[in-house]
Amino acid sequence: MMGALVCVLGAFVFTQNALAQSGAGITVKPATIEPDRTVDAGNTFSESIMVTNESAEDKEYFVYVQDIKGVEDGGVPVFADPNEERTGYELSAWLEVQSGVLMVPAGATREIPFTVRVPETAAPGSHFGGIFISAEPPRLREIGAGVGYEVAVPIHVRVSGEVIDTARIRSFSTDKLIYGDNTVRFEAKVENQGNILIRPSGPITITGMFGDRAEIFMANESRAGVFPGSVRDFAFDHQMKGFAFGRYEAIIALAYDGSYGQKTIDASLVFWVFPVKVLLMIIGAFAAIFIIGYLLTRYYINQAIMRAAGGRRITPRRYRRRAGISRTLFVFVSILGVCTLFLLAFLVLMA
Repeated sequence: MMGALVCVLGAFVFTQNALAQSGAGITVKPATIEPDRTVDAGNTFSESIMVTNESAEDKEYFVYVQDIKGVEDGGVPVFADPNEERTGYELSAWLEVQSGVLMVPAGATREIPFTVRVPETAAPGSHFGGIFISAEPPRLREIGAGVGYEVAVPIHVRVSGEVIDTARIRSFSTDKLIYGDNTVRFEAKVENQGNILIRPSGPITITGMFGDRAEIFMANESRAGVFPGSVRDFAFDHQMKGFAFGRYEAIIALAYDGSYGQKTIDASLVFWVFPVKVLLMIIGAFAAIFIIGYLLTRYYINQAIMRAAGGRRITPRRYRRRAGISRTLFVFVSILGVCTLFLLAFLVLMA
């Protein structure tokens, strides 16, 4: 029988209210435990967490377990509400740890042993839970009355059985259609439709308007995970090299470990880059050309009218048609100028 893959995803501090991580004064080890063992369904394995009080005062911590249903940007876990419908990926019921109060003297380290009992009826796939060391009782945390911090050690257990490794890119976009500089922000929503944790990572390839490959960079290099049955938002800021101008196409190809090797999901998008400063110069040049052209045209028309009149003074009625040419040109140039101003305003807003 295939075993259950076990790993501690990592220990991290996240503030709940005003206190910063630097003021927490607590260290939890190990920060990460690589998958170094397998456990058959129905079997048991044990681990331990080391808690160090880095402050100059004795501290009292509260230890408890809770299910985790996902991870927000930055690695902050999303806790499962006990009153919500169960997802089938819970783990806290398998954890055996001495909950309650943990006293740690100043500068001292204490061990928290725990045991995971995988039931025979455990559903195949990934299961998640966590052991939490908190500066306040869990009840205060639930009602939002506490002011403190927590340190969490999320635990991931992959149970043997039928593996569903389906995923898709729900959307791939940029935060703007038109950029006024070389900094482009790509956003991707990855949906895990399977029953195992996936870590999609891969290149984003950018090609220019003539099909030439402009550049390529990696997305999700840290291999952040997407929980089963969930959607995770990824954002990638990229500084395009050199002079960027015109239409570009970006293709994202994310690979992750499936049950029979790597699987790939991809998507594409189109965006535009119009540097505002360059456009201002171009619009200014066109405006100057049109103004000069308009003035020269009026001058030559007036000269032609004078020659046609034999140097005599011309009455508006006699040469109404010729004057109409000048008015038409004026209207045309005015409309063109208004359109140019609207285009400039649009580009500035989009930038």
